[in-house]
Amino acid sequence: MSFRNFRVLVADDTQANRALLRAYLNRLEFQILMAEDGEEAVALCKTERPDIVLMDLMMPKMDGFDAIRQIRALGGDRWVPIVIVSAMDAEYDVVRGLEAGADDYLNKPLSYQVFAAKMQNLARALEFQVSREEARQREAAVSDAVVDGILTFDSVFRVVGANRSAAGVFGCRESELQGMDIRGLLLDAAVADGRWEDAFSAHLHGKDQHFIGSLREVIGRRLDARRFPCEICVSELPVADRRLFIAVVRDISERKRVERQLADNAARLQQYHDEAEAEAELAKDIMERHIRRDALEQSGVQHSVMPTHRFSGDIVLAARSKRGKLYAMLADATGHGLAAAMSGLAIVNDFYRAVEDEMPLRRMVLMLNNALTELLPVGRFVSAALVVLDQEVRSGSLWLGGVPDVLRIGPDGEVTQRFLADQLPLGIQTWRAEDVLVQALEWSDHAQLLLCSDGLIEAEGPAGTAFGFEGVQRALLLAEAGNRLDALRLALHRHLGDLAGHDDISMLLLDLPR
Repeated sequence: MSFRNFRVLVADDTQANRALLRAYLNRLEFQILMAEDGEEAVALCKTERPDIVLMDLMMPKMDGFDAIRQIRALGGDRWVPIVIVSAMDAEYDVVRGLEAGADDYLNKPLSYQVFAAKMQNLARALEFQVSREEARQREAAVSDAVVDGILTFDSVFRVVGANRSAAGVFGCRESELQGMDIRGLLLDAAVADGRWEDAFSAHLHGKDQHFIGSLREVIGRRLDARRFPCEICVSELPVADRRLFIAVVRDISERKRVERQLADNAARLQQYHDEAEAEAELAKDIMERHIRRDALEQSGVQHSVMPTHRFSGDIVLAARSKRGKLYAMLADATGHGLAAAMSGLAIVNDFYRAVEDEMPLRRMVLMLNNALTELLPVGRFVSAALVVLDQEVRSGSLWLGGVPDVLRIGPDGEVTQRFLADQLPLGIQTWRAEDVLVQALEWSDHAQLLLCSDGLIEAEGPAGTAFGFEGVQRALLLAEAGNRLDALRLALHRHLGDLAGHDDISMLLLDLPR
């Protein structure tokens, strides 16, 4: 593919880099402009109007960041992609360059294959831009060539001239319009801004200064008596012997039909929205009924779920078996909204059935995984942390797949143990019993276990920094055991500021009593 019609400006203070880029661009058959610093690059953009700019960041006189900002400030009616080509590959520099106005970022040393692919994509985008501009110009030319109906009439409403388009609008020959009373063609119907005949008469007597040049909707009548909506705009001809006026007439039947269609579509969309809202509320109610909130509350655990949408893909469950063992699960299904919620909901009943049967953790995980593998489509899975605690003998077991590590918290809020999440999420592939690895847990002093979804760890604040395990540990150190979950929520709120989390956030805090 040849791109000779596109000119590429290369801005780099190093001669070897310019030579390499020139060789690459020559091979791709682009036209090339060269600049040795940011100031020269900005000047060439003003005079030569390149199609693409390749910008180094570290240059004398003016660096790439300022040059990008000044090039973007030039404005213009076309998009000029700016690609940073730099060895500065730190996240801060990438973000800073993109915020300055760049469209893409390439790291040095350059791979020719990657560079060629990027440039070809940009060229295709520019070709699309050019074709759209050509189409717009053609449409503008056609629009300019379309002449509305023009009627010339005098102060007593008599038509003294008409063009071919006017004859087409009113369904007759031009000669048939001569001498007609224009009021027979443009019915004197009452409209929101008054009758146009009355407004015209007021203008003749100097009482309406806004009639000339104003656009009005009236009812047109063709010579076969059919009526149609139209717009007219009247202007006065500067002739000396008598007062003549021109009425530009446009048939707006199609526009009115479209307006009616849009109104009908809006009504249907509103009806669809109302029905969807009602169905969503029903789905939410059904999902809530599946989760036994009473069992969760009676289990004595602290929990929190903060969805990004109406439906949460995170589910927290806890219940005690007949002999008092505490079963708990934090599940995080892929995606967001109703689809994710339905993936997690599929294992709720299986969880409660396992609790009733006081099923060992290994067998429980195996059952949940294989059920999800059969149920979920490819690409869908459920990350989960499952815990079984026998608080009477101060021991238990954990299984962690795809979720953040589980933290064991001491009485002073310090993290005393970190259980690694080293298993695959549920629902990816069928397992055998030996595929399920369970971690043992024993304790002697009072402690707590914190389970959370990755929405908590990955929550980004305004500065783009993640909350992370560091944020979790800071919040825990400042809180007493009874309100550590509240402390985590407060710390997360301060971290996010006015932003919303990009993912569902769930937490489960389990007591390990002495």
